[in-house]
Amino acid sequence: MPDDLPTALPASAPSPPAWLRRVCEGSEAGDLVLRTDWAATPLGPPGQWSAGLRAAVGVCLTSHFPMLVVWGPSLTKIYNDGYRSMLGDKHPKAMGAPVATVWPEIWDVIGPMFTKVLRTGRPTWEHHQRLDIERAGFTEECYFVYSYSPLFDDDGSIGGVLDVVTESTAEVLSVRRLACLTDLGRALMDASQVTEVCLQAVRALARAPHDVRSAVVHLRVDDRLVAIASSSGVASTADADVLRSTLEHRRPVTLGDDGPTRPATSRLVPIGNASIGVEGVLAVELSPSRPFDHAYEGFVQVLATTVGSALVGAHRRAVELGEYRRIGDTLQRAMLKPAVDLPTIASRYRAATGNLSVGGDWYDVIDLDAERRAIVVGDCVGHGLDAATAMAQLRSAARAMLLDGGDPAGVLEGLDLFARSVDGAAFATVVCAVFDRVHATVTYARAGHPPPLVVSGDDAAWLDGAGGPPLCVRIPGRVRTNAQHPLRGGDLVVLYTDGLIERRREGLDAGLERLAAAVVGARHASVQLIADEVLRTLLPDGAEDDVVLVVKRLPED
Repeated sequence: MPDDLPTALPASAPSPPAWLRRVCEGSEAGDLVLRTDWAATPLGPPGQWSAGLRAAVGVCLTSHFPMLVVWGPSLTKIYNDGYRSMLGDKHPKAMGAPVATVWPEIWDVIGPMFTKVLRTGRPTWEHHQRLDIERAGFTEECYFVYSYSPLFDDDGSIGGVLDVVTESTAEVLSVRRLACLTDLGRALMDASQVTEVCLQAVRALARAPHDVRSAVVHLRVDDRLVAIASSSGVASTADADVLRSTLEHRRPVTLGDDGPTRPATSRLVPIGNASIGVEGVLAVELSPSRPFDHAYEGFVQVLATTVGSALVGAHRRAVELGEYRRIGDTLQRAMLKPAVDLPTIASRYRAATGNLSVGGDWYDVIDLDAERRAIVVGDCVGHGLDAATAMAQLRSAARAMLLDGGDPAGVLEGLDLFARSVDGAAFATVVCAVFDRVHATVTYARAGHPPPLVVSGDDAAWLDGAGGPPLCVRIPGRVRTNAQHPLRGGDLVVLYTDGLIERRREGLDAGLERLAAAVVGARHASVQLIADEVLRTLLPDGAEDDVVLVVKRLPED
């Protein structure tokens, strides 16, 4: 027996009474009861226990069903072998201890229940109740079915409580995880494209936050693993080398693994099939309140198998439709390169909540010569492969025309013609601005795009001139024109797409006012911090639509 009993029986103590030896026979908990110095507890020596307490202890210790007896004002614990397994590392010190000191983490839940039974004599009943207990070195999400019943003393008063309990954690988790898998299968049933599979998968897994804190689908694009979709809107925290190794060796990897009785951080599982050209890694962030045991591992593996099978199916359908090349080219061309902050420019891309796959919003920063720099921001209609393909082609065309000497209005005219031959490019909105340090001006033109913001000192103004319809929309007699605005050293210019300012059931002016207030309030910070503050202020709960934001500061003289 362990030596760390809370009150070990002294060598000089009298032998336990015969009735207690009889009910303790053949069980580990019973052996612990016999070795406990009950005289050092509020219950006193077993030879002095009342008939009511002796009867309750006899029922508890001779039952295979998990039971706990608590007795007296301190609610001192006596339990059997069935209950012992629920205690974890609280055993053996829990024997003879007050229940409140054994379960302090859940006392706010069970304490009032004990009190009610002791006061009213009416039993309780809880079915699959969640209790977050600490029995293995971490806070563990557990579920129990249990009832508290009054125990009567010899004089008819209520002397204690009998807890008849069974742990139902495995049952609850099994039902919950099966529901998640069913939801995932239903979500992927109609996903016909590879990127759609990724998006639908993470959206379904976002609805199971207790078992999947976040999920990121990475697919191989050339020699890179690219985060295509995420349930949390951010990329996986897993190291790129670990992701690559997981895929190359085709073996799952567990991060933060301390064994099957402890939580792990995340699980990386290879998905897809390299032989047919679509493969990647599903990165699942795991629950910190559940051990990563064999059941949890099997659940994550089924998730990965389901997503992988859907990817393979979508890829095969694409091959049958002759779209294999289109998918590969789109994934390579359409990924917006991460924004690289310059001293005077910060650019940010935020995908719609729950989606890291690229869509139709885009930006570009082009150095035309030593004193002139162009910024282009655009927004194609729709999302997915078609929008991504159109975005990539418009972006490349605009860059080529600017480098060839085109002014903003001329670039938009060229894009009008070019967009007619590109599927998905019609009705795209674009703003093109050229900054001239020598003349301290910005020359710009807009095609259906919201106006850039200029902040000069405490003043905010909108570059709302040189407007025009979206690409491919012809208005008789209407031509694209340029507008020019003077700038001073230190002025801020903010270009963006409409996802930053538009909200359902709200006028556009409210979003524009929020943007201006955020930039004016943060104007003294660096452009990088201004960009981050604008996103935090205007998108506190994530973006409902894809968002591009570019913040430029005119250098001081």
